[in-house]
Amino acid sequence: MDDFEKKDPTERETALLSRALSARAARILTDCTSDEAAAGVIDGRDDFGIDSVAFSSSGTELWLIQAKWKKSGTAGFDTEAALKLIHGLKKLDNRDFDHFNERLRLLGDRVHGVLKLPTCKVHLVVALMGDGRLSPETRIILDEAAREFGGLGRTVEYRVVDQVDFHRAVRDDLQPEPITLTAKMTEGWHDRETPYQAIVGEVCAAELAQWYAVNGERLYDRNVRKSLGLTGVNKTLVDSMLEDPEGFLYRHNGITVQCDTIEREFFAKRATGAPISLTLHNASVVNGAQTVTSANRAFEKDPDAVADAYVSVRIVSVQGTPEGFAQSITKATNTQNHMERRDFIAIDPVQSEIQKDFKLSLDKEYVFRRGEMDPAPDSGCSVTEAATALACAYRDPTFAVRVKGSTEALWKEGADGAYTRLFGQQAGAYQIWRSVQVLRAIRDELTKLRSELSGRAASIADSGALLAAHIVFQRIDSEALQEPESDWEALLQDVPHQVRRVLATLIDMVDKLFTNKSYITSTFASEEKSRQLVQAVLLTLDAGSDSPDLSAFVTAAGKKRAKRPPTIHLLVDHDLLSDGTPLVYTPSDTEERAIGVWLDQDPRRRRGTWINDRKGPILWEADGRRYSPSGLVNHIWQQAEWREQWSAVQGPKQWRVPEEGTLVEIAERLWRRLDTEQEPEQDEQR
Repeated sequence: MDDFEKKDPTERETALLSRALSARAARILTDCTSDEAAAGVIDGRDDFGIDSVAFSSSGTELWLIQAKWKKSGTAGFDTEAALKLIHGLKKLDNRDFDHFNERLRLLGDRVHGVLKLPTCKVHLVVALMGDGRLSPETRIILDEAAREFGGLGRTVEYRVVDQVDFHRAVRDDLQPEPITLTAKMTEGWHDRETPYQAIVGEVCAAELAQWYAVNGERLYDRNVRKSLGLTGVNKTLVDSMLEDPEGFLYRHNGITVQCDTIEREFFAKRATGAPISLTLHNASVVNGAQTVTSANRAFEKDPDAVADAYVSVRIVSVQGTPEGFAQSITKATNTQNHMERRDFIAIDPVQSEIQKDFKLSLDKEYVFRRGEMDPAPDSGCSVTEAATALACAYRDPTFAVRVKGSTEALWKEGADGAYTRLFGQQAGAYQIWRSVQVLRAIRDELTKLRSELSGRAASIADSGALLAAHIVFQRIDSEALQEPESDWEALLQDVPHQVRRVLATLIDMVDKLFTNKSYITSTFASEEKSRQLVQAVLLTLDAGSDSPDLSAFVTAAGKKRAKRPPTIHLLVDHDLLSDGTPLVYTPSDTEERAIGVWLDQDPRRRRGTWINDRKGPILWEADGRRYSPSGLVNHIWQQAEWREQWSAVQGPKQWRVPEEGTLVEIAERLWRRLDTEQEPEQDEQR
């Protein structure tokens, strides 16, 4: 609330409540903590209609929240507000992060990480202290945005969180209501009463879908993880349930539910295996969160199909069990090995033959079993790299589109499956190895060119990387990839030149075909739009038309933002903090649970002072020695004997100057100011 310190108290209170509303909506919809929800609030100047941002734990889902507070409980959301929220989404999609305020810029990398995924899911959230009713005109605007942004595996949904939801959330925080589930087993079941009660049977997937629809993420409160969103594996679950619902039972391991007590109600005959309805009190899904969530997603698409799918369900009553028994079930059921689609190619004789061909023809390595170490770049390649290169070289851009962001699509078999098309007729070692070399050269050049771009052009270079690679492959003599005697080195040396021409033309064509208002990530997630782009770019290049100069897009993108120095270097070099400035260690919730007691045993363990020195800027009060921020966090973990400590340490984010923020936040504010001060000078030079 720093930006409201000098404002009228009434205005400040209204802003505080509105921001709190957006943060509470984030907590209702995601598995984030209060601190994480607060950190996602970006409301203020240059927020472009987005008051708060939240992420799924899997990094595949993004929530963009606009809050409307009204003390009387009559807040509304009109067409203007909807258009503003959608405009904010478009600016994020275009990577115009520099147009946003500092709070959003700090989250820019995470936002881009979600939006670039071909299976990302974006939630437009309307958080209202009102009844939540939207006008038909407002709904039309939001529906059109959802259609425009959607593509292969990508979705945009909108959701209204109204005052009823907020009131319920507050009540749940004060005293969470235990969940009661109903499980009907009509296809047979068996039970066990000793030493502890358990029932195993088949439950219709449509019923599991309703579990999630009613209870949401609370259903997994005792699980080791929540739903991971629409990951590759989960998308496979959804597709499997829709395409062959009757066969789903045979392909899936099932789920485990814990509860306090089980009530039985027979439909007719009281006998083991006879149709029964079970009521599960204080229940939680402790294994199978992805399955239940996927059932709900499939049900939303086709309820009739999901009604034909059944899932094996194991129900365990923890009443009367010894201490720790429930937790041991949760841990055991979530640590069993699972098979991925790629694992099954290990039994395909084609892969063994390719491996032999690599050794005999090229004296190089080719690995195709998951878990094997990839060879050094000059020594060979993996099946994943080979399949990606073949997908880009394939005459149709479909596979280049599908594989973007996820290699799961590479292993699908069948008439339209990538694996069957790419490896059905065994490719030779020369073709595979040279395709890999071309893809590596393309990626190297794209990485170099990407550093020259920003904004929309950079977003196209990121999202369209594999499509650009596909176009370059189409301009290469395919025979040269297969014939040992071809002038291969000359062809490979020409790849960077081809990449520059293709990328410049591609950037130009996106706006010409779909306007500069189109969503970049959605464009490259659409197979149809990608085909149009490929055709247009190839026709332009084949006709000998002059390609746009890539420098034009660098100029159009504006000033290239200088690279930000490391946090400690920035603070020390500009003498921003005076020697002796007090620092406080702010552990995450997980750290607090693990080592909080140890820290509290000596209050000095949470305190330090700042010293303007690059190598050891923190003087730890507990021992009087100097450390780097990350080095001190790691030292604290070791001293507290935290055996499950993380491998990654982010010390500058965990040491805070009271009333000013973390070292990272302070450095970021300084850098923004320095960056702004440099702009007039650079404008004069231009």
